[in-house]
Amino acid sequence: MSDTKGEVIIIDDDEAMRDSLDLLFSSVGLKTRIYQDAVDFLAHPPQTCVGCIVTDVRMPNVSGLKLVEQLGDIGVILPVILITGHADVAMAVEAMKLGAVDFLEKPVNQQALIERVQSAIDKSIKMAELCCQGRDAQLQLATLTERERHVAELMAQGERSKEIARHLGISNKTVEVHRHNVLTKLGVGSAVEVLQLFNDAHTMGDACPAPERRATVAAASEDSDTSSD
Repeated sequence: MSDTKGEVIIIDDDEAMRDSLDLLFSSVGLKTRIYQDAVDFLAHPPQTCVGCIVTDVRMPNVSGLKLVEQLGDIGVILPVILITGHADVAMAVEAMKLGAVDFLEKPVNQQALIERVQSAIDKSIKMAELCCQGRDAQLQLATLTERERHVAELMAQGERSKEIARHLGISNKTVEVHRHNVLTKLGVGSAVEVLQLFNDAHTMGDACPAPERRATVAAASEDSDTSSD
């Protein structure tokens, strides 16, 4: 999230349209990245998580609708604005169902497009913040040993030490040691805060691009192995 202004990804097989959009967004200080079609984009997806995609609907090989459908598979969660010169209600409905945030018909009002793009970027920033929050929570939880993780999960469910001891088949004294370690490692002071960390970690599934989730899981695994040694 090095550039909080975000990046506008332009995807269009029409060179004149690409140049026009590039000029428009650059004129208001937005950084752009250009792809000549959806195939090019899918082959070289951006790593940014702040920004939005502006793409034509009708393109050869892979249409704008198909592109939206495939974004999740390559770990891209940027908001998408679709533009078309041949709009109809059924197409607009399908676009929204697939996850597009906006659907505009050519000729597009420039000011309206800029406003939609800025709104989409704001949305991506919020998603990126959730992603970072979730990533940090996962890394914190990964510092726990397997037994401490079990205890933390039961703490988050509201179980008391005696209930945890009975559930895990260990002594109450051992549970207290694990509880102390859990709170210390996680840097929290209560079971409620432990629950919040689990909730934050869960946001990784919805808020983060797949590649970042995989990288985080790998890092978490390494941390867990180290803490167990």
